[in-house]
Amino acid sequence: MRIREPKTTALIFASGKMVVTGAKSEDDSRLASRKYARIIQKLGFDAKFTEFKIQNIVGSCDVKFPIRLEGLHYGHGKFSSYEPELFPGLIYRMLKPKVVLLIFVSGKIVLTGAKVREEIYTAFNVIYPVLREYKKP
Repeated sequence: MRIREPKTTALIFASGKMVVTGAKSEDDSRLASRKYARIIQKLGFDAKFTEFKIQNIVGSCDVKFPIRLEGLHYGHGKFSSYEPELFPGLIYRMLKPKVVLLIFVSGKIVLTGAKVREEIYTAFNVIYPVLREYKKP
């Protein structure tokens, strides 16, 4: 099911659970969830808005410089996997905060797996000095 405002998509399961994706903020996610519950109520189901929980926050950014992924993988092999013939990005599994980063040669980064917004910011602040070390000349 989809709604236009906030622009989100919901997967609704027979168990009564619902997964909402596409929200741009935590507040939008909560609002969308409430709207979906209301739509389901209007369809005649006994739906209640309870146990709202944010499971995964995704962020993206651009560091505006190219990155030597081979060097980064060699220097941080314990935390990263890089197989360019399978996927063009380096997968960096940060332990603290527990966030996964997809790092691309172009300098674009996708951060995922955070439970709160601050974890995204912390992960970026931790990885940025590392990326500066592997900046392409």
